[in-house]
Amino acid sequence: MKKTLMVATALTLGLSGCVSDDHAQYLTAGMTAFKGLTISKNELQAQASLSAEKMDSENTIAPANSKYSKRLAKLTKGLNFVDATPLNFQVYLADEINAFAMPDGTVRVYSGLMDVMNDDELVAVIGHEVGHIKFEHSLSQFKTAYLAQAARQAASAAGGTVGELASSEYADMGEKFMSAQFSQSDELESDAYGIEVLCQQGMDPFAAMRAQEVLLKHSGNGGGLFSSHPSSAERIAAARTAAANSNCG
Repeated sequence: MKKTLMVATALTLGLSGCVSDDHAQYLTAGMTAFKGLTISKNELQAQASLSAEKMDSENTIAPANSKYSKRLAKLTKGLNFVDATPLNFQVYLADEINAFAMPDGTVRVYSGLMDVMNDDELVAVIGHEVGHIKFEHSLSQFKTAYLAQAARQAASAAGGTVGELASSEYADMGEKFMSAQFSQSDELESDAYGIEVLCQQGMDPFAAMRAQEVLLKHSGNGGGLFSSHPSSAERIAAARTAAANSNCG
């Protein structure tokens, strides 16, 4: 970690060697990169909220009186927090089989996913996404997206366009975050948490296994959960074992 911070410091100091208008843009990019390395969890969550707002503005959110919103509200009743992070759920009206959770507690479920899963299976996926918040997998992915944005700022500084990126940077970070693939260990850890949520909601723990089977069945569609959270025989087997060992009453 010290080595990384030293590199960032050197970058920032190097960029501040000149104080002309042109080099001031490089300094801005360098400081953004340094902040990305030192930014706190609370600051990242605040940035994630802004990115989520941008994504919400670019998608069609199901109204509260729609069948999708009513179903999601019913299934997530009682899921108000994960540790100290408040959760907020919304449905994107889109055919894509997808869902995601951001480190600020934003959880978005696509209507396409709701159309192919029963209630228990859907809660397994939602619990899985909440697990990514709990174990800070989403936080790590969003930090990576933040650093990628800083790198783009640095590259664009040569063309004098750092300021012009301000209006699109949150959309860019959201896109980068959405396209990132979690590690297999992250996926398995979140799968196990999804089973815990099923138990908390009084649902069948084996629905986590069936949800993976549904995703695998539809994997030929590409994109969405298939690219960022690929299902596999290993994950299905692990979900089966975890369900069998769960403490659901």
